[in-house]
Amino acid sequence: MGRAAVLCGAALFAALVPGAAAAQTAGTAEAARQRYEQRAKGTNLDDSVRKLASADPVERIKGVRALGESNDGAAIEYLVQALGDSDVRVKAKAVEMLGRMRASEATQVLVQHLFLVTTEEKLKQRILAALGEIADPAAAPAILDLLERDLDKATRGTAIFALGEIGAGEAVEPLRRMAQDEPTPTLRRLAGEALAKIAMHEQSRAREAAAPVDTFLRPNPEEQPQ
Repeated sequence: MGRAAVLCGAALFAALVPGAAAAQTAGTAEAARQRYEQRAKGTNLDDSVRKLASADPVERIKGVRALGESNDGAAIEYLVQALGDSDVRVKAKAVEMLGRMRASEATQVLVQHLFLVTTEEKLKQRILAALGEIADPAAAPAILDLLERDLDKATRGTAIFALGEIGAGEAVEPLRRMAQDEPTPTLRRLAGEALAKIAMHEQSRAREAAAPVDTFLRPNPEEQPQ
């Protein structure tokens, strides 16, 4: 078939199928855009990872921040590595970014750092806040265990707050005891607020569990035989 015939056929197709040519062009443009974004994201990720290797902690902090703001799942591994940085500011930023990304993949590592004797109280508070943001129920037993230890009031309060954010059912009874017996009024209040949040989480889960039954299994009155 000659080139003229091919061109004629393409023109005839476009004329017979309105919008076909435009749709094909749009699809090609969208695919090109996605490829460009993937390449750009990879380049940005590489730049951020290179910053992590810098001798300057300020540059490493910049790298950690950029990784967190990328919202790229591939960044989580590097942020977890940054938890072992020699500079506490880099560690703190990595914790913050993992919380912001709600990176449940990092839950166990964060919990481990929570119990290290070398982890300062301020960093423990940041870790607890991040675990609250991530809201992974797997963190709840460790936080309850931590509350059995001798903690300062700020760390204890942050741990209570995190349990409420996670919405873990196993925390209800310990929190009830704290709401009644905790000598510090602020901590009693936090325990009560955490209990209220857990109750809201449980109600939400109950509604979600009931939704498929209401949608698919309940008979439709309009479809019932007369």
